[in-house]
Amino acid sequence: MIDNSRYIKSSSTFARKRLLSGYGLLVLAVLMWAGNSTVGRATVDENIPPLAFTFWRWVTAFLIFATIFGARTWRQRNEILLHWKFVASFALISVAGFNAVFYIALQKAPAVQVTLIQSILPVLVLLIGLAVLRERIDGKQWLGIVFSIAGAALIVTRGDIGVLLTLQLGEGDLWALAAVFIWAWQAFLMRWKPKTIDIMSFMTTIALIGVIGLFPLYLYEHTIVGPMPVTRNSVLFVLYVAVMASVIGTTCWNEGTYRAGSARAGYFGNLFFIFASALAIVILGEDLFWYHIAGTTCVLVGIWLATFRRSSNLTKTASAND
Repeated sequence: MIDNSRYIKSSSTFARKRLLSGYGLLVLAVLMWAGNSTVGRATVDENIPPLAFTFWRWVTAFLIFATIFGARTWRQRNEILLHWKFVASFALISVAGFNAVFYIALQKAPAVQVTLIQSILPVLVLLIGLAVLRERIDGKQWLGIVFSIAGAALIVTRGDIGVLLTLQLGEGDLWALAAVFIWAWQAFLMRWKPKTIDIMSFMTTIALIGVIGLFPLYLYEHTIVGPMPVTRNSVLFVLYVAVMASVIGTTCWNEGTYRAGSARAGYFGNLFFIFASALAIVILGEDLFWYHIAGTTCVLVGIWLATFRRSSNLTKTASAND
C-alpha cells in the first residue's frame, strides 16, 4: 500500500515536471519566433522570393542539425524507417507546408492582418481535436480562447478597434488562413511522434525531408520569378531564421507540444504578440502603452484558464500525451 502510494506520488511529480518543462519549451519557441514575421515581411523590400527563402532557411538548418546530430540520427535510422509514414507526412506539413505558405502570406498582406489571423490557432487546434478525436472542450478552455485572442487583437491593433473595420480579406489573408490551419495540424499531429525517436534525430530527419519536398517548388519559383538575390541582408535573414526560428524555435515548439499536448500548446502561440512588442520596446526603443499591458494580461489570463488543472489531473494529462 505504501509502495503504491509512493508510485502514484512519483508519477504525479514526473507528470508535473514534464508538463512544466513543456510549457517552458513552448515559451522559448515563441520567443525565438518573435522576429520571424518581421524578417519575413522584410524580405519583400529585399526582393527575396518566399519559396527560395523557405528553401535556403531549411537547407541551412539541416546542415546545422546534420553536423551536430547526424551520427545520432544515423544510429536511429531503423526507428525512423519504421515510422517513415508519420515522419515524412509531418515533415511535408510543417517544414515544407507551413513555412512556405506563411512567407507567401507575409509578402501578400500587411503584417497586422497576418498576425491577427494567426491568433485563431488555439481555436483551430481544439476544433481539430473535437472533429478527429471527439475531445471535449470545456467552459474554461473557451474562456481561455476569448481572453487569448482578445489580448492578441489589442496588441496588434494598438488598442484601436477601428483598425478591424478597415481590414479587408484579400489573397494574402487566404494564404494566412491556410498557414494557421497547417500550423494547427502540425501541433495536433505531434501527439503521435514516436517515443523511440529522440527530438534532435526527429528534427534532423524532417529538415532533410522538408528540403527535398521544397526543392521542386524552389526550382519552379526560380524559373518563373527568378533567383534569390545574394546580398548581406538576404544572408543575414536566412541565418537568423535558420538558427533562431528553425533550429531553436521549431525544435522547442515540437518537443514542447509533445510534452504539454497540442490543445495547451495552441494558447502559447499568442505569446508571440507579447514578445514581439517587448522586443520592439527594448531593442527599438518604442514606447510602452496601455494596450501592451492590457493585451499581455489578457493573453496570460487566457493561457492560465486553458492550461491550469488541479494537480490530481496532471498524471492523466501526461499519460494522454505520451
